[in-house]
Amino acid sequence: PDRDRVRYLRVDVRDAEGCDRLFGEFRPDVAIHTAGIGSPDYAETNRELVTDININGTGNILRLCEKYDSRFIYISSNGIYDGEHAPYSEDDDAEPVNYYGVVKLKGEEFTRRAMVPHAIIRPILMYGWPHSFERPNIVTLVLSKLQNNETVHAYDDVFANPLLNVSCAAAIWKVANEGISDTFNIAGADRVSIYELLDKAAEAFGLNRRLIQPVQQGFFNELARRPADTTFNTARMYKILGLKPLSLEEGFAIMRETK
Repeated sequence: PDRDRVRYLRVDVRDAEGCDRLFGEFRPDVAIHTAGIGSPDYAETNRELVTDININGTGNILRLCEKYDSRFIYISSNGIYDGEHAPYSEDDDAEPVNYYGVVKLKGEEFTRRAMVPHAIIRPILMYGWPHSFERPNIVTLVLSKLQNNETVHAYDDVFANPLLNVSCAAAIWKVANEGISDTFNIAGADRVSIYELLDKAAEAFGLNRRLIQPVQQGFFNELARRPADTTFNTARMYKILGLKPLSLEEGFAIMRETK
């Protein structure tokens, strides 16, 4: 991390007093709330803990934004949709099919009731190089497996328009820097299955595509139901934020350039 420009301090969003001390020290103009548990399976089997972190933690940050007059940006998810009516625009009905989606939607509801200016950003399936202290994403994880000649199984019946992480960052920065209060579905240009995404990634990085095997939902015996197609309509992203959705070819080219 760039420690000359960024300070990294650890605090639990459930710790209202600790968060208050942090806000009191920094008095932020804007708080970008990304903290939470992101595993649908973990959320399904640990509902009390996930509620405490993803819902009560969000409430703590919102109350502090109101106390310190900070704008609030809530990072939501494509997981709020049922996957039956894609492509989804920002005003389409949200009908989660698992508990993770339920708590993300509850966070949106808290945000809309906030007494400070606020925005909601919904990223979809993200890829790109993570920082060294961040967990890998589906593309970087699979690239590592392919480099080790490991076989990978991927769903060919789950669809999204994957989002390069730097594109997501650009959207968040635009909203924060310009004081925009709205809801945005943020995604890339190409609707693909998970299998197609990984196949294209392998091709882009010169790895063995034959190691990627297509499978259907249920193969991994996941606990939580997944929506089949949460592809986003990105018209508002382009019209209001002026951000052109990137194709996978463009996204992988940026990854190769910044490796």
